[in-house]
Amino acid sequence: IIFLGEEVTDVSASLIVAQLLFLESEDPGKDINFYINSPGGSVTAGMAIYDTMNYVKCDVSTICIGMAASMGAFL
Repeated sequence: IIFLGEEVTDVSASLIVAQLLFLESEDPGKDINFYINSPGGSVTAGMAIYDTMNYVKCDVSTICIGMAASMGAFL
């Protein structure tokens, strides 16, 4: 389970990318749930998260809790 509860920034994207890669290394066959409550933010940081979501072998499910605007909605 991964939570994004703030604006998408380089720092938050770095943490989420690290969590995605870690969870994949722990159990490549297990799905990852990504909960989003974000007003949006940096496009390049959001694309880093998106690219990593596509890179990992695990299925990543995104669930909006609250608000998902701009880059948060894209994810």
